[in-house]
Amino acid sequence: MGNASILELNVDSSLEVYYGETFGSEDLKLLEVDEPILQEILDRGVVIRGGLNDEAVLCTSSRTYAIKFVMSSNTILIMPPPSSHGSSASGEELDTKSETGGKRTASAMAAATGHLELVEVAPNFEKLKSLLSERLYGEDTDSMDVEESTSGLYTWDDLLEKLQLSEKELQEGLKSLAAVQVGGFWRLVDKKYMHCVFELILLNAMQHDWSLQGLKEKEVVSALMADGYSAQIVIHCLATYGQRVSLAFEAGIASNGSYDLDSHVWELNERHVCLHYANQLLSSASRWRVDDFVDAWQQNLPSGVQASLDMLKGKILIEKLGSDSWLYPFSVANLPSNPAERFAALFRERPRWEWEDLEPYISDLRAPGKSVDALLLKYTRRTQPTAETPPIFTAR
Repeated sequence: MGNASILELNVDSSLEVYYGETFGSEDLKLLEVDEPILQEILDRGVVIRGGLNDEAVLCTSSRTYAIKFVMSSNTILIMPPPSSHGSSASGEELDTKSETGGKRTASAMAAATGHLELVEVAPNFEKLKSLLSERLYGEDTDSMDVEESTSGLYTWDDLLEKLQLSEKELQEGLKSLAAVQVGGFWRLVDKKYMHCVFELILLNAMQHDWSLQGLKEKEVVSALMADGYSAQIVIHCLATYGQRVSLAFEAGIASNGSYDLDSHVWELNERHVCLHYANQLLSSASRWRVDDFVDAWQQNLPSGVQASLDMLKGKILIEKLGSDSWLYPFSVANLPSNPAERFAALFRERPRWEWEDLEPYISDLRAPGKSVDALLLKYTRRTQPTAETPPIFTAR
């Protein structure tokens, strides 16, 4: 590989290959890559990540690849390309076009019995969640001793070093977990603490007659800071349960035409508001009669907010017991991200699934090169007695 003498061989001609002086001293691995990965290697570089007990992965800026060794039935001889002076860095003659006993010669510097290939893998955020859960941000956070302040906390660089994720995948994972950066460290906010902050936002909205579609950031932050909550966590709560709307919406515009940053306006997401109150009810009892749950849920909601059981897809399961329908919590957020483990957990919960119930629990699965339909074919059996009846999925 790589030697001009081989590339220039004519049909029916021969080449004498000999072992170079440094043969076997180079620990070389052949890596097969496609053009986009090659370009990234040349432009930005890539990183191989993994701990002592991990299988190594290669990370580009946006994807992660498992590294697999592929054996070859033939030994591959590696020959360096000719330098501008016709010799290698070690002074070995690489090849010659002169006749040496009537034959051309070439020098091999190493041999390989196979090569490494890359297989894209889906990001696994479970270890990220585990690391960030070591020390949740909560009510007692500000009272921590200074010398303990960095124990169990992780910066961006710390997470990249410990996790087998690309930078883009790490960003996606932090977003999916609703993590917030505080003092340079990425944190998960304790659920009870976050719910308390959100309750105070809703309470202040009712007391001050604020519209949930037009919460002024400055007013909300000021109200909660008076109760001892940091502005950063209040804004993080607004971002978790809602979204910033255009500054032009009830926003003050300075005389020079620029926006007043103090006039950021937030709109709470109706579904997130409903889920907040639904989670409170679900945590108060192991199961609910469906009608009783819907009534209690709607009574707890702020005026003008309408609940729907469709909002709870992927968070609850409903089963028929006698003449009554009952619901109980079963959240996709608590299921493994690995497809095989996910389907195993689902079929432990229920041996038979209708598509309407199953879909919310597999729609987030990511397996490079495989669609949800492909995963269903691999892990389930589908039965449908008649065209009018819904299909049933069981374990394969």
